[in-house]
Amino acid sequence: MTVTRIFDILEHLQKNYKKDDMLCRRHGNDWDKYSVDDYVEIAHSIACGLLEKGFQKGDKIASIMQNRPAWNCVDMGVTMVGMVHVPVYPTLATDDYTHIINHSDAKCIIIGAEQVYRRVEPAIPSFTNNPQIYTVDKIEGQEQFKTLVDLGRATREKWMPVVTEIKASVKPEDLATIIYTSGTTGVPKGVMLSHKNLVTNTLGIVPVQTNDHNSKILSFLPLCHVYERIVNYKYQYLGASIYYAGSLSTIAKDLKDIHADGFCAVPRVLEMMFTKLYEAGKDLKGLKKMIYFWAF
Repeated sequence: MTVTRIFDILEHLQKNYKKDDMLCRRHGNDWDKYSVDDYVEIAHSIACGLLEKGFQKGDKIASIMQNRPAWNCVDMGVTMVGMVHVPVYPTLATDDYTHIINHSDAKCIIIGAEQVYRRVEPAIPSFTNNPQIYTVDKIEGQEQFKTLVDLGRATREKWMPVVTEIKASVKPEDLATIIYTSGTTGVPKGVMLSHKNLVTNTLGIVPVQTNDHNSKILSFLPLCHVYERIVNYKYQYLGASIYYAGSLSTIAKDLKDIHADGFCAVPRVLEMMFTKLYEAGKDLKGLKKMIYFWAF
């Protein structure tokens, strides 16, 4: 099939790559793994749940979370029913959260971990639209994201015909996402991107990739930034397994643990790796030091 809208990647995956570790997340010493079928089912349940809650095509749905499979599921579930995904950095200041949520007119916010919720919490009274808030991790007193997914599952028979109808109506030129800039030149500015914008970039870099559906990729750059997001779509299109690092401090362990075939980085990350490797050899003595730096 031809991918022209971002959510078309789901059908492309189901037709071509049946795998058990499509999206994975570090959980202690183990990995939580989501298959292609899990991914597709959860995304469609989110779509049904949003419709049951009264959200409509064109509504803005914000997500504030670190890299995790739930981010992908929200991204697909939101866009397949013509809603607009507004991914927000999980490390912003209170004023930035207030500005982005109000400026984007977000009707719903899906927040990841408790530490992220606590960061957003001071801004909540300033949200003028009184958006519905769900948290992926269990937080006392807050409505869980799981309830939205379960609601979608319970009403699937009712809403799937509507989901199918809306999906067919979404055009490549339709707005898919609003990505906010870092705010280094003033308040964050919303960049409006269509499905076509995202798909064109994604498919444009697929032919030059050496990875394929047999590959395991470690992801640690923020998905709310367009760079990692496009690369993430590319790996999904190729059917490569995506493993989300526990944190920046666990990158080396995670790379070794999954026997990664690749990762996406920026110069600063590579500089940190270089420095760490260099420092590891400085205190060696004699022949060991000579061999180490010959290999280095």
